[in-house]
Amino acid sequence: MKFSTGLLVGATVGSLYALFTAKRSGRDTQQQIKQYVDGVTDGALAVNDSLAKLRQAAQVLAKEGSGNAAATVEELQQLFADFNFQTESRIKRAKDAGEQLQQDLGTVLPNEPKN
Repeated sequence: MKFSTGLLVGATVGSLYALFTAKRSGRDTQQQIKQYVDGVTDGALAVNDSLAKLRQAAQVLAKEGSGNAAATVEELQQLFADFNFQTESRIKRAKDAGEQLQQDLGTVLPNEPKN
């Protein structure tokens, strides 16, 4: 914000200085000012048009992104459900084997007396 304000003030002061110190006729100065204003106007219109296109592209990207995100989340949920289904029996067997190992170790190694 400060930069654009400074740029505008600087351009205005520079233009006024050039008007008062110019060594050309009024008609030439008017023609030059007209060309300058036309150039600035064309540039501003081009920037405005570019911003409108950017805004449209951002909206399209946001719509596509939200759709893709929902699909990705759904796919991940399905992958996790499949993983849980496929590993559930293996996890149960490992848990049962661990419990059996603890029982076997408990019968082989007597409990140490507590202090």
